[in-house]
Formats: sequence, C-alpha cells, structure tokens
Amino acid sequence: MAIRRRHTLLAAALIAAAPLVFAQGKDIPVGVFNAMTGTYAFGGVPIQNGMKLALEEANAAGLPGGNKFKISEGDTAGEKGQTISLVNQFIKRDNAMLILGPTTSGEALAGAPVANELKVPILAIGSSPGILATGPWAFKIQATPVDIMNFLGKLAVEKQGVKRMVTIIDQSNDGYVGQKDALIAYMKGAGATIVADEKFVSSESNFLALATKVSSMQTDAIFIAAPAEVAANLIIQIRQAGLDPKVKIFGPSTFGSLGFIKAGGKAVEGTYVVSDYSPNSTSAQNQAFVKAYQAKYKAMPDNWAGMGYALGTVAVQAVRNAGPSPDRQKIRDELAKLNNVPMVLGNGTWSVDDKRNPSYGGVLLQVKDGNFVSIQ
Repeated sequence: MAIRRRHTLLAAALIAAAPLVFAQGKDIPVGVFNAMTGTYAFGGVPIQNGMKLALEEANAAGLPGGNKFKISEGDTAGEKGQTISLVNQFIKRDNAMLILGPTTSGEALAGAPVANELKVPILAIGSSPGILATGPWAFKIQATPVDIMNFLGKLAVEKQGVKRMVTIIDQSNDGYVGQKDALIAYMKGAGATIVADEKFVSSESNFLALATKVSSMQTDAIFIAAPAEVAANLIIQIRQAGLDPKVKIFGPSTFGSLGFIKAGGKAVEGTYVVSDYSPNSTSAQNQAFVKAYQAKYKAMPDNWAGMGYALGTVAVQAVRNAGPSPDRQKIRDELAKLNNVPMVLGNGTWSVDDKRNPSYGGVLLQVKDGNFVSIQ
C-alpha cells in the first residue's frame, strides 16, 4: 500500500509539474556567422554584434511559448570553404533551425546551396540576386543593387551635376560587380558618360599604376566599390597621384563603415555614400538601438552594425510569426511573406516581394569632419 501510494503521489507530482516544464519553452538553435577576421572583418564584426544584440533582446522580451534563441557562432574569415563548413556544422552538429549570415555575396553564394539542400532557412547579408537563385530556403536582408544604387545615381546627376564618371571595382566580389553595373545603367540612362571602367582584386595593396592612370582622367566623379580599408587606401593613393580636388568620390554601403573613415582620414573627407542605415535617424527604434549598441559594444553603430541588427530583427519577427512550436519549414514560410517589418534601415520598414527580393529604401551620407552626416 505504501509503495502504491508513493507511486500515486509521484505521478501526481509529475502531472502537476508538466505545465511548468512546457511554460519554460525550448531552445531555438540559431547559427550566426560572419567574417570576424580577414578582409571583410570591417563589416563582419559589427554585423555579428548587431545580430546578437537583436536575438538577445528578443530573449529578454520573450518569445511565443517561452522559447529562447540558442546562439552558435562562427567565423567565415571571408572564405567560401569555411562558409560551407560552418553551414554544415550549424545544421548537422547544432541542429540549427535558422542560419544568419554570412557577410558577403561571395560567401553566401557558396553556403546557401548547402542550406537549400538540407532545407534550413539562411538569411544572408549580400546584395547579389544570385543568393535567392540558389533555392527557396535562401533569403537576404540587403536590397538588390538596382534598388540601392539608383539613390546614388540620382544624387550624382541631379544634386552634384556629374556628367562624366570613372568606375573602379573589386572584381572578385559579385556584389560590387552588380552595384557598378546598376550605377552605370542609371548614369547612362541619365545622359552621363562613363569615362573608364577599371577593375582590380582586393588582395592588392599597391595601386600606384591604377592611381596614376585614374588621377589624370578628365572626369567629374569616381565611383569605387571595394572593401572599406582597401577602398580608403586606393583613395589615398589616387589623391597622392594628383587627383583634381574638384573630382567627387562616390561609394556604396561598404563605405558606411567606421573602418573606412579611420583608414582614409582626410583623404576620404567629402566622400558620398549610399548607405542602408544612418545612425543619425531620429526614429524611436533607431535611438533605442544606438543606445543599446553603445552600451554593449562601447562604439557608435555604423552601416554594418545597423545591417546586422536589422537582419536579427527580421529573423526574430519570422520566429515570432511561426508561433510557439516553430520549425525550419514554418520559419522559412514566414520569412517568405514578411511585410512592413519596423526597421532601422532606410525608410523604416522592410518587406519582401513574391520572389523574396527585399526593399527598404536607401540613405545618403557624406563624410564630414571624420563622421557620417545625412544629406538630402
């Protein structure tokens, strides 16, 4: 009788405890990886910081069912092989429901096919439309080159009176190639002339021949698309080669990095940048983000910190929409239909169309006195 009574009491205790266990929720494994070292660390580090901040804030605020994100981190070092290895690791070892990153289009184009094959949603940074073409499980936070570069083209032609432009890009990055092609199309459509279309690879550091060639060209402006520190070094060498001070320099969101200003110093003063994010935004969401980022990382967020936080925000919204029992398929389906997500990027909202192309508008910045200032 005593034994039976103890069993009855134990069973009752387990039943009573069951709701408590359920209320505690479950872990939602998430793989978070970027180029924390190497050429693209200027963007990868703040992106990773922004992603983690968004996920940690979501954990603190609470997710449906009492669930919590469980973060596994990785460093791609900007390498395609490492990206592929980490995608496999996140999925097979960590059972990730969602993968956030990597930093560049090239890395994403390597890792996304693996995520598609294993049917795990991946939300990447890169702008290349090719990321989406790898399959239905691939998404990207960053707008396509045409969407974002038209803002820069309009600034160059309508506000700065540019009629002749030289383009210089790091041809090893698909995203830069797409940005340059989009800008050239806009400039030509507006009646401007492309004086030269120069190319190099980011592993180079001595640009004397290129700088000498470009500095002597008759042009109103130069557009450069390359990693932040590489681009800053190139601009320094072009100016040292005798570039006319009247020639304006334009760049893509890569330039929206504190590393660009630090590396370029006075040489990059006046540079025009089309950015995804402005730390100067007065929106309540951005002000809260800036305060939280500064408190955690002791630095002002740049374009890439904002991009990482935005990506994390989108991921959180998709998981929330997936309900208290999310899985890979539910999260993928929710990512595919997100619209008007409140956002620190661009115009303040992020949406995708029926082909998973994101849109949010652009922000125009200029380097003045060692800082980014917003321009109209």
